[in-house]
Amino acid sequence: MEPAAQAGLRIALIGTDGLPARYGGFETCVAQLAPRLAALGHDVVVFGSRSGRSSLAADGPGLRHRYLGMRANGAVSVPYDLLSFLLSYRHCDAVVVLGVSAGIFMPLMRWLAGPRRVLVVNVDGLEARRSKWRGLARCFLQWSERLAIRYAHQVVSDNQAIAEVVASAYGRASTVIAYGNDHVLQLEPAHAEALLRERFGLEPGGYVLTVARIEPENQIAEMMEAALAAPVDRYVVVGNFSGTALGQRLLQRYRSEPRIRCIDSLFDPQALAALRSGCRLYLHGHSVGGTNPSLIEMLPYGRPILAYDCSFNRYTLAGEGGYFSNGEDLVERLRTPDYPRWTPNPERAPSAPYQWERIAHAYVRLCRPGAAA
Repeated sequence: MEPAAQAGLRIALIGTDGLPARYGGFETCVAQLAPRLAALGHDVVVFGSRSGRSSLAADGPGLRHRYLGMRANGAVSVPYDLLSFLLSYRHCDAVVVLGVSAGIFMPLMRWLAGPRRVLVVNVDGLEARRSKWRGLARCFLQWSERLAIRYAHQVVSDNQAIAEVVASAYGRASTVIAYGNDHVLQLEPAHAEALLRERFGLEPGGYVLTVARIEPENQIAEMMEAALAAPVDRYVVVGNFSGTALGQRLLQRYRSEPRIRCIDSLFDPQALAALRSGCRLYLHGHSVGGTNPSLIEMLPYGRPILAYDCSFNRYTLAGEGGYFSNGEDLVERLRTPDYPRWTPNPERAPSAPYQWERIAHAYVRLCRPGAAA
């Protein structure tokens, strides 16, 4: 734990869409991390995008939000991240960069930071390895990733498997700091059941659930096919269907299939808590990306989990839960489920690595000027 007597730091959190959270795991991370850093006595500024945003986050003691009039995602994320850095670094002791989009500018950022400021980069899930990227886009991301890892003072991996890739591919040690899950809401059973029935028309234990970004490497299409082939009576998938080409294709394909229920992105904690606590089984198809927040956020609910078999998910679940390796394997496991064996030990949720207070202290240690490499 960080000694209370140490002076507070000025910390900028950049590289995300900002708050309130409306996009993905990094935004959830910032929503939990920023106020905890401020509560520890540090001055924190969170950069976000004003584009298309209907509400702005309120400032508080030690916590400010600054919004830019440009989108935070896609190709424009590169100038967005650079501008966020240029507007913040003079006023900060440390800049925490979430993601490697602006990695091509990391040598410049390192030079501007000088000897008194710390650059911390969270490499996320090593974006260049995602199947949606091809050709020049993938080459650009690989280049950005390499430069970000090389020139950052401190590198954060959110999963031990990510740290191993960073070490083997780039020869760079990184600090493993996962995302947290002790913020998830727990509802009284009667309240959760009422929400399920009234808002979603679902019965507790009557459905299989997935919460995910609708991306190819998350295997949403493959899991839908397997659920129908098994067959599963009801498969509910929560994700950004309307925001991706794949999601729109899946909506069109399954709009007349009563066993598949597609729910566009949800950020309502009560609705998510009801869906998670009431599912019969949670399916997790992420094949890349480190410690996926959607997976660790299921652990406190004590539900059976069947995950794609990869090192990221095995590290996250400490080998517990069930695993599938392909579509045919998933169909077989859904036909002959072993729910008790697939249920992770509830005593591990939330476990120490997934507690936001510990995560905040870990980031502070990296942000101290003496931590600069």
